[in-house]
Amino acid sequence: MSVPFHMSRTSISRHVMATCQVIWDVLHPLELPTPTAEQWRMIAKRFGDLWDYPFAIGALDGKHIALQNPANSGSMYYNYKVYPSVVLMALSDADSCFILVDCGQYGRISDAGVYNISRISTLLEEKQLDIPTATFKISGSDIDIPFMIIGDEAIPLKPYLMKPFAARTLNAKRRLYNYRHSRARRAVECAFGIMSRKFEVFQRPMRVQPDKAVLLTNAVVCLHNFIRRRDGNLVDSSSTVTYEVMENRGDGMQPSAINARGGRATDEAIAIRDGIADFFSVPDGSVHWQNKLVFRHVLRPDGE
Repeated sequence: MSVPFHMSRTSISRHVMATCQVIWDVLHPLELPTPTAEQWRMIAKRFGDLWDYPFAIGALDGKHIALQNPANSGSMYYNYKVYPSVVLMALSDADSCFILVDCGQYGRISDAGVYNISRISTLLEEKQLDIPTATFKISGSDIDIPFMIIGDEAIPLKPYLMKPFAARTLNAKRRLYNYRHSRARRAVECAFGIMSRKFEVFQRPMRVQPDKAVLLTNAVVCLHNFIRRRDGNLVDSSSTVTYEVMENRGDGMQPSAINARGGRATDEAIAIRDGIADFFSVPDGSVHWQNKLVFRHVLRPDGE
């Protein structure tokens, strides 16, 4: 940008950072406000309409934002793939817009560790997000199902935080649950993919120091929401809904490490997940195409 604007690289750099700070200050309260109880209900309805998981109020995941040689950092920023990074932990709604973000933790920390020390975890544990306390009653079970967040294997299993069943414990019912769970969690994967493809700063390691990388990422998150709410649609090929898929082909944003040692789950959380798995297997909670997709590579007893 220095040539067309007839400015030095240093001046351009300062203006870029100042602009990112203004974008964050102005758009953060507008594009990343804490949802109200009614808005959480609307998000859950969207998850039911788009992803057939009506109990979810958000999909949680983390990504590594690659850096290039941060100064005086030792090994703290080097992740499990042995390149320096900071971690972006984000909660997305059903339309792939970010609800909450926490960026800046050291790359060497696992996904579970990042979640445990993140602002998102603190707000959930201290019940500061105004999440409705109402519960769902599902057919065939007397278990109360609360509004919940869905994540991957790295997060701890809690009544308000669901993760898929471990691969070694799978049966037909749990395979169906894992499919429905993973399908709904695609909302946050789509959010990361769309953002990284639309903003090329994520296509390669950032040549800035970690604090500036965090500022750049936060600004881009606000711009992503600003654009998504005014442009873009979702299409799901396995049903009647559509979503935009933009796969990240660069090296600037990578999945965070999976560390499934999130602590022992409570009996309540286990019962809730089992109850949802039962619900997804009965006619009231199933979708007509799920068996065909889940068991298409599984051999039947007769060998077919």
